[in-house]
Amino acid sequence: MRHRFLLLLLGLPGCFQLREPEPAAAASEWIQPTQIDILLTNFTTTVQRLNPGNYERSFSGPDYRFTPDPTSAGSASAIFINWSTPDELTYFNGLRRRSALGATNSLVFSGRNDNFFTADSAEVSALYVLRISQQDTAFRPTQVQGNIRLVVRRRSNEWKIIRWRDQRTSAAPCWTDVKKYFVR
Repeated sequence: MRHRFLLLLLGLPGCFQLREPEPAAAASEWIQPTQIDILLTNFTTTVQRLNPGNYERSFSGPDYRFTPDPTSAGSASAIFINWSTPDELTYFNGLRRRSALGATNSLVFSGRNDNFFTADSAEVSALYVLRISQQDTAFRPTQVQGNIRLVVRRRSNEWKIIRWRDQRTSAAPCWTDVKKYFVR
């Protein structure tokens, strides 16, 4: 009986087929955000490639809040009351639906300044230029710019965005304008 069992075990490896590893392109672009720089790289890549799953991973879930630029919010400021992660996803998916398949955006930060409150929380402030590639002809701007202020927090060794304040820096549209339009 024992002898048959050993023979059976020896024959099992032939029953299983090893499969080829997935191509590198299929691998996730997400890197565990153990540093603020990695979080910002993930966020930038996610916005550029319109990846809603990774976009959502950038935010702290129920703790997250967005504060719009008051000038851009204008008469639609009620849209932004209690704006949280589900609203981010609604806007982001709206932008994605109105973008061509395979379209990419460009997001560049400059003049970045990090202000640490504690070892596990900080405010990141930077100027941004976001070039969007979308097909909705009713939304004309292809580039928005402003100042982004992100309050980030580290939990379980991962940095997440818990607050985002947008601020217009010129007469050009800012990110609030994009969110206001594509959340519909």
